[in-house]
Amino acid sequence: MAVVVVVAGFGVAAPLIAQGADSIYNAETRTLSIRTATNRRFQYVFNKGGAICGLYDVDIAPETNLVGDSFQGETTDRVIQWTYWNSRYLGSPHDSGDKDVRANVTMEGCFHGKFTCDALESPKTGHQNVLTFRSQITHWFYAELDRHGRPDFETTCRYEVLEDGSVKLERTVLRRPWDLRDVVVRTWDGKQWDAAASEKTVLVADHLWRGSMTSYFENWIPLRRTALPYQRSARGTFTEDGYKFWKPQDLGGWAMAFGEKLAVAVVFGEKETDQSPHQVQVVFNRLDLPQHQLNILLPGIETDWPDHATLRQTLIFVMGEPTEVTQRANRLTSQVPFPRIEVK
Repeated sequence: MAVVVVVAGFGVAAPLIAQGADSIYNAETRTLSIRTATNRRFQYVFNKGGAICGLYDVDIAPETNLVGDSFQGETTDRVIQWTYWNSRYLGSPHDSGDKDVRANVTMEGCFHGKFTCDALESPKTGHQNVLTFRSQITHWFYAELDRHGRPDFETTCRYEVLEDGSVKLERTVLRRPWDLRDVVVRTWDGKQWDAAASEKTVLVADHLWRGSMTSYFENWIPLRRTALPYQRSARGTFTEDGYKFWKPQDLGGWAMAFGEKLAVAVVFGEKETDQSPHQVQVVFNRLDLPQHQLNILLPGIETDWPDHATLRQTLIFVMGEPTEVTQRANRLTSQVPFPRIEVK
């Protein structure tokens, strides 16, 4: 989608809240404009389902969208959103993109934007510090694979503006049963994978072990490499790329992409206190794609996910100058609870 930067409500007469931040949401452009009590200004722009497609530090770089360009040249992956993967179920090869055949579904839509989510609830224009989006997606990321059986996920995103201008995302994702047909089902026998064709089955979201990708919820956070060329965590620099499956404690609870003047941190917390039967584990992957001008920070969740169960997760997004973002992210880490699966 075309991102329209609207610096709304920042005139002399814009009301300020004595303690905290003043926020104005424009429903037409889906733009949230924030002014803190210390007169720092930020903007967030959203896609229709509640994924973030624009991050702007209005004071430092008002024309620079810190959300990166598309990974595959289309609109629905140039947003901050979730993707679910299950490597036990394989569809037939498709004709576009990277040819991945694993069962997968992405919050906002499909490759080339052929199908997008249905918006079920959207915020209205006005002064507000809390925005709620609710949406449903019933397509594979490669929508031609819908012939194998459609997924059904419902997402609620509640964004809360914090006093320092950061934004906390409390997100719930309901997974309904996913009937599959004409797929290959992979089974682990303790030593190796066996694969067999299945005419009809139902996806079972069992997480087998850390890094197995057998039930994996990925947070897709593409950031603009030209503005944010470096990466670090709360524990310092990390240079290994790809799916290393670091634990959140190893990174200190947040990771940041940054440049000389700008930074964006994603705070995912460092607690790992899950006592549920669903094997919930937070993992973190780093991916740097210079050929696409993207830094991608991927705090993910590996978990069993029963039918009709809801995954609840919290993230905080922090924008600003690198030293300031580091300090603010450190203060916010303790506010992020451990994710959990809720079964009715």
